[in-house]
Amino acid sequence: MKCPNCKGAIPTDHKGRTCPSCGDPLPISTSILSDWGRRARTYTEERGFFFWLLVFALIVSLLAVIEHLLGPGTLARLLDHHKFVSLVMFIYAAAHLKVIRCINTKTRPGYPGEYWVDRLIIRKFRKGTNTALLVGFIVSVVVVGPFNVLSLMPAYILIMSLFTASFWSIDSFRIDDREFQDAKIRTYFEYLGVRRLRTLRKASGAYIICIVVSAATFYGLSQIENLWWMIKLNPTLNDIIDIINGLFDWVPMLFPAN
Repeated sequence: MKCPNCKGAIPTDHKGRTCPSCGDPLPISTSILSDWGRRARTYTEERGFFFWLLVFALIVSLLAVIEHLLGPGTLARLLDHHKFVSLVMFIYAAAHLKVIRCINTKTRPGYPGEYWVDRLIIRKFRKGTNTALLVGFIVSVVVVGPFNVLSLMPAYILIMSLFTASFWSIDSFRIDDREFQDAKIRTYFEYLGVRRLRTLRKASGAYIICIVVSAATFYGLSQIENLWWMIKLNPTLNDIIDIINGLFDWVPMLFPAN
């Protein structure tokens, strides 16, 4: 256990109510689950992209092993037969997890405890992100199906990220320029990698335009009959797909067929 103030190590047999190093009162003892949850939150603070990539890859691989042993092995087939899509999913999900963790953190680099009292705009931004993530999960369950989370995991991740990214894009235009000049708000967004509100708004506008154009393009292409077979029978597109798949042929199959 560590002191929440000075971060000094406290012996497990310490019976006092104050820290032996700094003398500050120690928090009341909690359950094992609460203690492990607090440790996990502390450990994941200020972690980079590669940390989240490793964590997500290990969790998905563990799920694939368990499902392959106890179930039909749909996630294992996804990882084996669609290596390029799986790699993109790992990278995309890790980057998204890093941003969401940074948004929900209440500490900043160089401060041992919580960083001041968050402004209302920061609390709304954090609450809106979590709400968008929950709504995206509900929509993905309805659209993709509740029993397809393993076989169509990239679709789940894509839909959920679209909702959170849409909230970030819309909320950037709701932030007042004078509010962004506040020291606490600027420090918070600089921690997220945003140094200028104008740059964030440009990226948000480009994202919204791309989403609208993509939706219109998808609707237009969906009206063309036999489009899939037209693409499938195109030799140039098939060569491109074969080249992409060939780049990952060296990856050994994790679950070879019997």
